[in-house]
Amino acid sequence: MGSRPARIDSITPPRDTIARRTTIGAQIHAVLRRDIITGRLTPRAVLSEQEFAARFGVSRTPVREAMIKLSEEGLVEIFPQYGSFVAPIELRDVFDSQFVRESLECAAVAKAAERLDDGQARQLKAVIDRQRSLQRPQDRERFFRADEDMHRLLLKISGHESAWHFVESAKAQMDRVRFLAITIPRKQANILAEHQAVVDAVLARDPPRAVDAMRAHLRGIFFTIELLRGEKTDYFADQQDGQPPPRPVDRQKAGQRKRRPPRQYLRSRSR
Repeated sequence: MGSRPARIDSITPPRDTIARRTTIGAQIHAVLRRDIITGRLTPRAVLSEQEFAARFGVSRTPVREAMIKLSEEGLVEIFPQYGSFVAPIELRDVFDSQFVRESLECAAVAKAAERLDDGQARQLKAVIDRQRSLQRPQDRERFFRADEDMHRLLLKISGHESAWHFVESAKAQMDRVRFLAITIPRKQANILAEHQAVVDAVLARDPPRAVDAMRAHLRGIFFTIELLRGEKTDYFADQQDGQPPPRPVDRQKAGQRKRRPPRQYLRSRSR
């Protein structure tokens, strides 16, 4: 059977302190986005505005703003008068993300290989060395951030640093798959080897080779998806997603009156 939605308080810290430097809603959005991408909030988890307000020490208004933004990114599903839930991973969105990244980053890495100076070469070497030092299960989030840093740095070297905004806004669903991927044995080592191939080509000032290495790296997501769909079935959307999951049963009220059975969020299936 499909897994039942997890309550938010069972998988998140009891309270996070939100700084006031940027809008509260934007900061809450950033924290929840991170929690969804890294799997702290699993697909189909129940999202409670009230519980989040208590966790962050704010009113429900900025929490609602964050939820709406996450819904626009395809990370949250909101059912009016019913509830909000972490959306499962939509493969079509992952494929669209991959297309955007390959288009932008292959063009960028070619320019990076042409424009590279000695100072930037040292930066690239430092980033890949830092990622190499983080190949431990307890450092998965830091490994992931180092991965991001390398891609962002290449865009900066290419002269198109602001393009990272477009990459970042397009890759939320792809990032969920990428983070799941680094839980696969030896996947971190494979990613590092692919990054090293990209960096070596850029350091050699060889644009065609750099493009080939980047394209091979970004297309690795397709093989990763095939692996994960067999191991993490509940993370991915199926044909009946888009309907709200059943409400939690209130056993006290259930004894007082009968309710119509809710629609199922997942099709029952044997494992």
